[in-house]
Amino acid sequence: MHTKTISPTAIIFWMLLIALFSAISTTIFSETLLNDRFGFALMAIAIVGLCLNITHMVLHTLLAICNPSH
Repeated sequence: MHTKTISPTAIIFWMLLIALFSAISTTIFSETLLNDRFGFALMAIAIVGLCLNITHMVLHTLLAICNPSH
């Protein structure tokens, strides 16, 4: 029987993307300075996380291409 598994890296990627969109909407529609600062902080964290996650995915893809036996 063939079962499909969901990659934890893909789950983290989509969660960080949702966090980024949430932070953008919080910043756009916020009425207080506290929410603006929270939105900007969450955006920074999400962008750094996305960059690290994408780097991880690219490196593993290159490894899979260069070493197909693994």
